[in-house]
Amino acid sequence: MQIDKLVLGSYENNSYIVRPDRKTTDCIIIDTGLTVKLLIDFLKEKNLNPHTLILTHGHADHIAGAALLRKKFDKIKVCIHKADSAMLGDAVSNLSSWAYTNITTTPADVIFDKEGLIEFGNLAFQLIHTPGHTPGGICLYNKDEKIVFSGDTLFAGSIGRTDFPGYDSQKCLKLLVDNIKSKLLILPEDTAVLPGHGENTTIKQEKLHNPFLR
Repeated sequence: MQIDKLVLGSYENNSYIVRPDRKTTDCIIIDTGLTVKLLIDFLKEKNLNPHTLILTHGHADHIAGAALLRKKFDKIKVCIHKADSAMLGDAVSNLSSWAYTNITTTPADVIFDKEGLIEFGNLAFQLIHTPGHTPGGICLYNKDEKIVFSGDTLFAGSIGRTDFPGYDSQKCLKLLVDNIKSKLLILPEDTAVLPGHGENTTIKQEKLHNPFLR
């Protein structure tokens, strides 16, 4: 699997371009940033064809680039979990209005409503629903490569925030931690964790050292 990571926008979102190998031009994108010019330039420079954009959750800093990607690549399909799908068109729930702006995009083309295997051409992932940071937060696990794209669920030494307006912070925190422990920490310890922000880590590293998971 060929994975290229770009750090996008002022929130330094990790956007991943994933394809079966370096020679393949068809690819999927996991998350965007508040700005996507660097991503679009990369795709054009490498002559890549992004057929799918998977959003790990519906917060503005992850969805903001969807509209421009759709404009530049009109066949791209946008995917999100059902529980976060309304956030694409709601600046309050996606928190962009909290930052005194309004970021919205048209509805997703594909709505995930259950856990299980999802396939995109020659790429396959186990979809893991990990609510807490948002109701529809997801992680994507590839067993063969021992990689999990964790969105804003799990970071190196940290976890996603739950103290947003309208959230029951303590309830969401407990839900998020419970999901990480029951669904992610059970993965093989040498599984690489590729998060929505920051540096990569491993399941073993987070088991041993993440202060939120003790």
